Amino acid sequence: MKLFPATFLTVLLTFFLLSARSQAASLTPRERTNLVVDWFTGLFDNSKQVATEPEVPFLTMQNCAVSNIGGVADTLSQYVHLEQYINGNSLLRSSGYEFSPTSSAVSLKVYSYSDRDAALGTCNEADPTIDLSNLAFPSCDLTLNYESMGFFGTNSPTGCPSGFPFPGSTVVSSITITANGVDSLDRFFAPGLPPFGTEIEFRAIATTNEPIGAIALIGLGSIALVQSLLSQGNRFR
Repeated sequence: MKLFPATFLTVLLTFFLLSARSQAASLTPRERTNLVVDWFTGLFDNSKQVATEPEVPFLTMQNCAVSNIGGVADTLSQYVHLEQYINGNSLLRSSGYEFSPTSSAVSLKVYSYSDRDAALGTCNEADPTIDLSNLAFPSCDLTLNYESMGFFGTNSPTGCPSGFPFPGSTVVSSITITANGVDSLDRFFAPGLPPFGTEIEFRAIATTNEPIGAIALIGLGSIALVQSLLSQGNRFR
């Protein structure tokens, strides 16, 4: 079999990545919002991170797109229900996410639930919905900008009020959302304590061999070609 040199693979992958970046950057505000919601939804865990950083807790995350009831919503906004668990069974957090298009970015509002128990299990429903009247105000807000093959947002340095580890605390959040995962860092500032927080690297739990969300940017045929070449990568010298 004739093997392609590594330089050819590098050029080919660079071409596809630049093409994908160009397409995402040229999306309309609504299409940009659709894309980040698509990348943010699904099943994720940080098992790859834990394998190299055993001091980091094992977390799972399930996010699902939902329709809304119980209030008046902006027709351009999209909602996602999130649940995170420690070691697969201990609930860490459950939140409602609102994604809305702006002229050049995506606005993200994160809400706690007034009645968290009522929202748990939403993603297991046949028709997942979010009750807008169950969202606790104020929200914690970020602006997601498209940068280098992903969406990045932070509310540094102001952050948002937090009841953790105790009332009067502040949390400063940063998040990167890409086709293959979500990197998030919540850094907590509490009176009398040094700042603390650990970045969590969530990666999609794929059900196929194809990268999650990649088809949204580059065609299935291109993905198949790249995977075929990469499968021979250990032979390239």
